[in-house]
Formats: sequence, C-alpha cells, structure tokens
Amino acid sequence: MKRISLFMLFYLSWISFSCAQKPTLSGSLGISYEGYGLNLKPGYGSFYTPRKPWHLVRFNVAPVFNFGAFSVPVNFNFTPMQTNFATPPTSWGGLGGFGSVGGKPQNFWQFLTNPLNTFGINPKYKWAEAQLGTQYLKYSELSTGDIGVFGYGFSLSPGKFRVKFFSGVSRRPVDYNSSAVPVIIGAYQRNNWMAQVGMAKEGEYEVAFNLAKGKDKLSSVNPAPPPSVSPPPGGVDPQEGLTASVVLKSKLGKSYYVSSEFAHSIYTKDENAALTSTGVKAILPFIESRTSTVADNAATVAFGRKSKNFDVGISTKYIGAGFQTAGYPWMQGDRLDYTLNTRFNVWKNKDGIHRMNVTGSIGQRINNRSSTTTRAKQLIANLNWYTQFSDRFNVNVSYNNFGFQTAGPTGLRNVANDLSISPTYNWSNQKMMQLLTLTYSWSKYDERNPFFPFNTTSNNTHTVLLNYIPTWFQKSVTADFGLMYFHNNSPLTGGPPNQIITQLLSATANAGLPYAKKKARLKGQLQYTLNKTDSQNPAHNLLATTGTDYNLTKRLTWGITMTANLFQFGQPMVFSPPYTKNPQYLESMVRTSLSYRF
Repeated sequence: MKRISLFMLFYLSWISFSCAQKPTLSGSLGISYEGYGLNLKPGYGSFYTPRKPWHLVRFNVAPVFNFGAFSVPVNFNFTPMQTNFATPPTSWGGLGGFGSVGGKPQNFWQFLTNPLNTFGINPKYKWAEAQLGTQYLKYSELSTGDIGVFGYGFSLSPGKFRVKFFSGVSRRPVDYNSSAVPVIIGAYQRNNWMAQVGMAKEGEYEVAFNLAKGKDKLSSVNPAPPPSVSPPPGGVDPQEGLTASVVLKSKLGKSYYVSSEFAHSIYTKDENAALTSTGVKAILPFIESRTSTVADNAATVAFGRKSKNFDVGISTKYIGAGFQTAGYPWMQGDRLDYTLNTRFNVWKNKDGIHRMNVTGSIGQRINNRSSTTTRAKQLIANLNWYTQFSDRFNVNVSYNNFGFQTAGPTGLRNVANDLSISPTYNWSNQKMMQLLTLTYSWSKYDERNPFFPFNTTSNNTHTVLLNYIPTWFQKSVTADFGLMYFHNNSPLTGGPPNQIITQLLSATANAGLPYAKKKARLKGQLQYTLNKTDSQNPAHNLLATTGTDYNLTKRLTWGITMTANLFQFGQPMVFSPPYTKNPQYLESMVRTSLSYRF
C-alpha cells in the first residue's frame, strides 16, 4: 500500500507542478441506489429465492483532468456493500461494517481489491502513462489480459519502443469457514506482476517479449483453505506460475501479413509440495521447482492476405496439456485448432456500395491431443452473411459451431450449434418510417459428463421473434413492439419420446414520451409471458416497468425506474404444513440515480 501511495503522489505532484496551462475538467460523477423486495404466496417454503441484494448503493466518479499535454483520467466505481453468495450484504456502519469476508468484516485493503469495485487513475503525458489502481491490461493472447489487477505500473511508448510493467493483486484473500452454509472454501491472495519490452509501428510490425507471474500468498488467510484432496466440498491449493512469450507480427508487402506468438509456462499446482531438483527445471529467482510443477508450450500463428473487398488467411493455435498462465486462468488446454478464414464483398448497387458481405471461418479442433485413447476431432465454424436485396429489404444469416468433445460413446462432450436467419423490411412516408424485423434462431446444445454425477444434457431450441418499430419524424415519441415464441426439447433418459417440452409465448411493448418542455422523458415497458411445460397447467408472468429521466440542470440528471415482476406457477406445490394450489411471487425493484456531467 505504501508503494502504491508514493507512486500515485509522485505522478500527481509531477503533473501539478509541471503544467503551466489552465486546467480543464470533463467526465461525470454519480450515485445510484437499488432496492429489491420479494413477496411469496404462500409466505413459507423455499420455492423461490431472492435474486438480488435487498439494498445496493454504488458510486461512480469518472472525471478527466486536462493540463495541456497532461491528462489524468480517473475511474472510481464502487459499492461499500458485499453482494456475493458467501458474503451477503450487511449494514453500513463504519468501514468494518461494509460487508463480511469469510464471516469477518472486510478491511480497507479487501474493500479496494473487491472485484465488484474499480479504483483506477491513469496520468498521461504524451507517450508516458502511469497506471494506478484497478487495471485490465492485455499484453498478448498467451501471456496476460483476462483478469483485473489492483496495483501500480506504467506504459511507455517513445517512438517505436514499448516498455510496460504492472504489479498488484488479482484476487483478495477469503478465510476458510466450515460453519457457514454453504461452507466457504476460502481463497488465497494472488499477487501478479507483468512486464513487456519491444518495438512496434501501428499497422506495420510488432516485436515484443512478455513475462507474467502469479503467486498465491500463503500467509494471507487464517485459517487456510483445506487442500483440494480433502473430502467434499474439497478445498483449494496455493499455486504459482510464470509465463514467457515472444510476439512477432509483420506486414509483408502491401496486403500480406504474418502474426505469431510463442509461449512457455512453468506452473506449480501446489506451493506446499516439496522442492525437487529433478523434473521441471527452476528459473531462479522467478520460480522454484516442486513435485507439483509442470511446464509446457503454446503457440499461435496466422498468415493471410487483406484487401479492400477480399480477405483470406489461415490460423492455428496450440495449447499444450501442461500450459497454464495466471493471466488467462480459464484457458482450455491440451488442444490444437486450425481454421481457414475469409471475408469478401460482392454485388454492388448503382451507387457503388456492396450489397453482400460475407465473413466466415471453418476448421477443426483436436481435443485431448496428449491422449491416445480420448483424443477427438471437432468441426469449428462460424458464418455471417449479410445481403441487401433493395433499399427496403435485407437478410442476415449467422451460424456458429463451437465446443469440445473426447472420443468414444461415453466421452466428455460440450458442443453448441447456433443458426439465425433475420430478414428486415422498412418503409416510410413524409411523416414516419416503419421497421419490421423477423428473426428465427435454432440452437442445439449437447453436454455429456462421464464422471460423477454423470450429467447428460441435450437442448434443442427454436425461437421466433417479431419486432415492429415505428419512428415519427416530427415527434419525440418512441415506441417498439415485440412478439416471441420459444420451443425447447430436452430429452430424458431413454431418449424420445421421453422428453421435456417447454414453450413460451411473450408479448412486449415499450414507449417513451418527453414532458416538462423536453427536460424530462417518461418511459415504460409492459411484458406478458405464457410459460407451459409438458402437460402441466401454464404459468403466467407479468412484468411492468416505468421510469423517468429528468434534467434538473444542463449538467445534473436525476433518474428513477420502478419494476414489478409477478409470476404465478401453473402447478400446485405441497408445503409442510398446508397445501397451496397456485403459488406465486412478486419481485419489486426500484433504482434511482443522480449523475453530474462536468
């Protein structure tokens, strides 16, 4: 904390004393409150649980200070209240009452590193930028870029040179609590640092060397989480990882390009494991080698040609079975992807504008590449095809196939296919324009888990959505109307005809109307949904929302939105004691905010 404060003080002082020009201020400042209520009928049982915290206050401070060549963007977006399931919201009180972490009041450090909050300051002067507080930094595809880190660093880009560094905390600590319901497993504080050195010229070339390190702090929790080998609900192990990568990108001639990155990771899955001099070689002083340490490689390579109306290229990505990086903790490993990618424009109209644009790729993914028995191949493809048949009528078609699977009839499978066809027609006169859009979507999702509890899911969904949007040229009134039909088949054990069929029919209307000499705007939404599952009686859902935005001054805006969501179940439920025929719940939500624009 001391280093962060000194770093921030140095940069703010440097800016204040170095700028001779008159400062300017832009950006916004605001506060919002959300209140949630839930009424159940009957008022006992557990057929529906709250979806939101009862009260939530958020502050948004986003000014930009400009001092001539200097600028200081500030982004503070935070709540003093906890909202996750393990640490429910508590009273305001002092800082200790801002919420609990692992059953204890969170301290100021935990408040700053709460992933729900953002505290960022980025002073800039020409090619130099200081990065303070919460930052989401992407250095490259294989090094770091998927997590937020609270800390300090800088980014320097004098001419063609690039130098970057950042250090901070990506995960705050949570103590183990076995008496909580559910049990709070806990988490170690994870410290991260990342660095980059290289050269680049926009649109021409890039050469960069990246290092990214993540390490869990063993002393950050008390009591510590149980190890992962413990009986259910199990626990977590303290981990440590180092990733190094080289990025090489270049433009070849006027239209060809090559892009690549090669990475190597050393990852310790349990810091409590014994040190070893065999196996993976340590890289001191960055990381030691333990019996739980693994190392592997990853690479991405792409080559192609780009032009005004036609692109074509090939790309491949390899992720080794042991490759892991703290900067992308959810990256799927042990796979090889290769695709053919293209884009082209054809069929010009009389004004020389292309009426047809196609973007797509097709290729193959090899999962569990390191295995000889569970290796599997899978098609990966996506397509977006837009065609404008006339000034009034166009059609857009999209298709995606993605997921992974392993070999054999009982192998792991997680594959999604999505197809969407959307024609649009518009017509107009001197008073108004009208837009009609029809969208048909088909989605098929298959999931198979060969491990306990051996879940198998196969959802086949059809959705039809019709939207009508009128626009009046001489009026400030806005409106739109929609109809939706949803049909889902979920086969049960044994396959068809054993299946669950769910159908939804929904109608929605939205409207907006200015008032108070256009200083304010009244808006509202009404939605009714009929929900039917198999031969059960249909359920009914009515959602009503109304609100207003009022410009109190040229810079100050007040807004309020109120929502009521009434759902009545179609089937009776049995409680102990009595029996109720048609249980229902009513959710009520109110959100109000004040926003000031500098």
